[in-house]
Amino acid sequence: MGTKLLKIISLSFLGISIFLLQPFPVLAATITDVRLWSAPDHTRIVLDLTEPIQYESSSQESPPQFHLELKGVSLQTPKREMEVKDPFLTKISLTELGKDKVKLILHQKKPLNATVFTLKPYQDKPNRLVIDLVDVVQEKKEQEERQKQKEIKPKGTKIVVIDPGHGGEDPGAIGPKKTMEKDIVLKVGEKVVHLLNQNKEIQAFLTRKGDYFIPLEERIKIAREYGTNLFISLHTDGSFNPQARGSSVYCLSLSGATDEAAKILADKENTSNILGGAFLRPAAFAKDPNLNQILLDLMQNNSMKESFRFAETLLEDIKAVNPLKYPSYRQANFIVLKAPDIPSVLVEMAFITNREDERLLNRDDFQEKIAKTLTTSIKKYFRP
Repeated sequence: MGTKLLKIISLSFLGISIFLLQPFPVLAATITDVRLWSAPDHTRIVLDLTEPIQYESSSQESPPQFHLELKGVSLQTPKREMEVKDPFLTKISLTELGKDKVKLILHQKKPLNATVFTLKPYQDKPNRLVIDLVDVVQEKKEQEERQKQKEIKPKGTKIVVIDPGHGGEDPGAIGPKKTMEKDIVLKVGEKVVHLLNQNKEIQAFLTRKGDYFIPLEERIKIAREYGTNLFISLHTDGSFNPQARGSSVYCLSLSGATDEAAKILADKENTSNILGGAFLRPAAFAKDPNLNQILLDLMQNNSMKESFRFAETLLEDIKAVNPLKYPSYRQANFIVLKAPDIPSVLVEMAFITNREDERLLNRDDFQEKIAKTLTTSIKKYFRP
């Protein structure tokens, strides 16, 4: 009996071992959605995926197309062929090439430069494959236009750049009724620029003019190309506490944050690059290695003092429109405020996660009041 039992046990373990050594089937990633964002100089295509994937790319000039062969992928999206209204694309096609292979074809109106990268899951975002198609000619034209504005501005004219936060893949904070921060800040930004440009002494510009994402460092670069005298990044606040309300103004801190709340907010705003999908070119924002560090420190100290001065003016004015979250400006390490030569502030207009504030933020008259207040504060700041 003992020998028979031993044989049975041995065979059982052998069966388990053979089973364990069998390769388990690898589940193919699934494409769950395809989205597109149009900017003046590029188009971004985003594929949502359930798993990371591998890919190979190629392009052709006649007709102009960009191809991606996706490996370990199955299709579960109805968007197999999309006609698109876009400055650079006419159509997006997805074709199955057999088991676990899919071909993505981007039908272009002209040859474009392509950058492809993947993003890992973050917060509510899944694995993503991102393709940026860049019109190099238009990109250079946009840059030259900004630099031209700096060169031709009349003597004594001040340049203001308004930066509507978030955009594209990054919606920012979302209200109870699904109002998106990225939409509200763009509307208010457009109003501010319109009001400021009615003054001969001030010229105002936006970092983004539509629903597309710009990396935080690129926003600073845009401001510098304009020769900016003042940079204002517009946002709406968000909180897990639905009762939280009020406006607030933030400046840069090169050391620690004013308080834990300011640090948390800076960390949240700085994740915009992760949510929006930033693929920065090496020279997107780098300190000039030949720039004297003492000179850089002097510039930074002066721009920070000017930032504080504007923040105090704005807080005094904005409390007549909306209650303040804090009576004075707060400081933290915000990436978007890091231009050493430009006075910069970040404005949280109201809490979009509060039902009453969300209602106000959607109202045109409230947006107009905020825009007029910002305009008034900017004029005061530049007043001799």
